[in-house]
Amino acid sequence: MSTGAKRPSVGAALAELGLAAGDPAASDPLELDPAWYDAIAVRRSRRRYVDRRVAAAALEALNAFTERFRLAPGARAQLVEGGGDVFTGLLDRFGGAYGRVDGAPWTAAFIGPKGSEMQVGYVGEAFILEATRLGLGTCWVAGMFDRATAASLVKLHRGEHVIAVTPVGHPVEHKQVVERMMSKAVRSAARRQVEDIAPLLARTSGLGRPAWPAWAVTAVEAARLAPSGANRQPWRFSLEHDTLVMGHADRTYWTAPIDLGIAMLHIELGAAHEGVRGAWERLEEPLVARFVPTV
Repeated sequence: MSTGAKRPSVGAALAELGLAAGDPAASDPLELDPAWYDAIAVRRSRRRYVDRRVAAAALEALNAFTERFRLAPGARAQLVEGGGDVFTGLLDRFGGAYGRVDGAPWTAAFIGPKGSEMQVGYVGEAFILEATRLGLGTCWVAGMFDRATAASLVKLHRGEHVIAVTPVGHPVEHKQVVERMMSKAVRSAARRQVEDIAPLLARTSGLGRPAWPAWAVTAVEAARLAPSGANRQPWRFSLEHDTLVMGHADRTYWTAPIDLGIAMLHIELGAAHEGVRGAWERLEEPLVARFVPTV
């Protein structure tokens, strides 16, 4: 895909859902980088990092991202140097820290008020994909981190909380034993098939069902690769009147609101890859939202 393609506006896609751009001082509309779509396929969760400085240009790009990419009601990201103590892991029976992050020179905090988990998921995943584009490693951490330490690393405004964090840096070339065990425990490679998260998806016409448009198929395929808590992949999709409807599984993990926000970004990136932009409309439970193509 050409990186010169027109970038879809974040504000346009999220306004109907109540996730409109949240920085009234921003002079330019927020945009999705087409390169983030390519980053989806190469992103991996990495917990071990080498002692290698992050290039100044990459840090500048990430800091610029945190300044411009903010969504109402206050979802944002903040990058800080160090912060390794925030990643606690879980003590295993041998006294080791299972799932602990080691060696990351930078930490990003994903911040928002209570009730903004979906927006934080969207903003946080955009940061993750931007870091991936820049050749850096990351790992979504929503549970195994010290919230008090995280809050001390960043400047929080009234009502704000650190909802999740990620290490940022250059990961070790090959996963070490503990990191491979952690990936196996959360089944990071055992993703559901597209047909599991979109049971009625039809790539070709037949059996009385029309084929799904290419943009919807690509969007769901992109959502399949979205990270989620314990790799539960709580999202479910259906096509209704040429719109893509997002619902959730009957049983969900506690990170589901964050996960759904992450998947929404992937949906937009997949649709944009096929030249389609759209807007989100909120739906009543048990559904979540509807993506309506506009271009």
